[in-house]
Amino acid sequence: MIAPLHPRHLLWLGAVALALPQTAGAAAPEVSIEIEDDDAPASSPVPKTTPAPTSPKTSPPQTSAPPPTATTPKTSPAPTTRDPRAASEIDAVPDTEPTVESAPIEPAPTPAQPDPEITALREQLAAVQARLQTVEDERRQEKSEQSQQEKKRRTPFVRVGNVGRAEIAPTHVGFGPGAGLSQWGVRLSGYIQSQYQWSQLSEDQIQQGGATLNQNRFMVRRGRLRVSGDWRWAAFDFELDGSTTRGPFVGVRQANVSFVWRNPDAARPPYLMVTAGLTEAPFGHELRLGQREMMFMERSLGSLAFFPGPVDVGLRVRGGVAAFRYDLAIMNGTPLDDRAGARNTTDPTRAPDYIGRFGFAARPGKHALSGGVSLLYGTGFHRGSEATKNRLEWSDLNENGAIDTGELVAVPGQAATPSLNFRRWAVGADFQVGLRSKAGWTQILAEGTIASNLDRDLIVADPVVVGADLRELHGYVAVIQELFGRAVVGGRYDYYDPNTDLLDRRRGEFVPKAAAIHTISPIVGALLPPTWIPGVRGRLVFQYDAVLDALGRDSRGVPANLKNDQFIVRLQGEF
Repeated sequence: MIAPLHPRHLLWLGAVALALPQTAGAAAPEVSIEIEDDDAPASSPVPKTTPAPTSPKTSPPQTSAPPPTATTPKTSPAPTTRDPRAASEIDAVPDTEPTVESAPIEPAPTPAQPDPEITALREQLAAVQARLQTVEDERRQEKSEQSQQEKKRRTPFVRVGNVGRAEIAPTHVGFGPGAGLSQWGVRLSGYIQSQYQWSQLSEDQIQQGGATLNQNRFMVRRGRLRVSGDWRWAAFDFELDGSTTRGPFVGVRQANVSFVWRNPDAARPPYLMVTAGLTEAPFGHELRLGQREMMFMERSLGSLAFFPGPVDVGLRVRGGVAAFRYDLAIMNGTPLDDRAGARNTTDPTRAPDYIGRFGFAARPGKHALSGGVSLLYGTGFHRGSEATKNRLEWSDLNENGAIDTGELVAVPGQAATPSLNFRRWAVGADFQVGLRSKAGWTQILAEGTIASNLDRDLIVADPVVVGADLRELHGYVAVIQELFGRAVVGGRYDYYDPNTDLLDRRRGEFVPKAAAIHTISPIVGALLPPTWIPGVRGRLVFQYDAVLDALGRDSRGVPANLKNDQFIVRLQGEF
């Protein structure tokens, strides 16, 4: 087998051809040239080729074609290179004209077949190169991911997760979280609730003490501006509230700082979040929602009676693992009323209130499930009376403007009575279901609470005055349906009994009295699509409250339904 010529050999042969004399009819001397094949194995012998003498009129002998896998440049009829090992032999040949002899032309040799070993080695080399390229690509991708993770660790802003996987509560129907303005982890947001309300209790009169009875008016229920910070290990919230509910008023709605141990997935709740300051009380479902997120105008009646305001000052610990959620707090026990001009006082007792909720939240497919059990244990306060002096009172019985016999009464002074504490507690359960359809989210919300001595706003519970503990019962069921992101309809039934053991005196006998208050609240509203005005969201909602109770009296003095229905039209916008 004739080995293919190396380009280096062809150059040497070309040099030899130029050095030889170009004499017509002269035959080339017989020269033996040894060519080494670099690609051949070291053990295989290298054959020597001896070109046959040719006549001047004959064409130069044809060389063997290289194998298909080797690349051999095309050569001219005259050789252009020579083997360095044969250079001395060629130079020693005398420059004489040899005798011209006729020699038969040898047929062209058969193309050499590729060596199987070389072919196997080339295939292995190609496989190694492909593997090397794959490893380099993997290393390049790994370095890119490491650089991205390093960049995330360096940035102070944590909310860089996949927002599409964020856990959205079932109550976020048609509205969702606000956009806000964010920079370096600090976010500025806000919303305004302007509304008109009408009530059957409205009168153009003044109540004892100077308060007006008119409730038909335009008002700004809430106008809030919030600044929040969110970093890897820390967070804070500061929110101002402006309202005209009881006259123009601006106050602090939230002010707290938090230490956060986050879940690696930014869309999941943190493992641990410790918050200190003014924050929401973790009881039930409604109380933990922001007023911006609520589709109904206000919380249910029982929730408003138990907690005049949703926020209190204390220490709060919350978080979650997988579907489990926990939220615990130690607070003063005096919720701050978020209504403008409300009478907010400091906590009169040294003992704090202990509040907690254990629950779950899951998103199986297009559905959403959440719920939990809430507990509260605290201390109530009965305010004592101050000491009084002896005094003389005049009662004009005949209304003649003169002091007559029997109209002067001596009232002796009394010693001060001490303040007393009493225990209060509550146990509640809540459950929420969200179903996703072509029309949008369908929500079913339910919550129930049984409590003792916890009413602090509507009919204030004071067992020291009554002489026995008061039991309260509260519950509601609500359904909300989103309509293609453009409208929302729904309704809520609310039940609240401020004293399940209430007795009424009739004809000298005590009989059970029904003090429960039933409220039916249908709503209908229109939603502003978030894509219409970038960064701005809004809604217009109408709610009617049909109130059924036994707080009134008929002409015979029998308890009857009090006419106290109302409706509210609210326009809400946020950024």
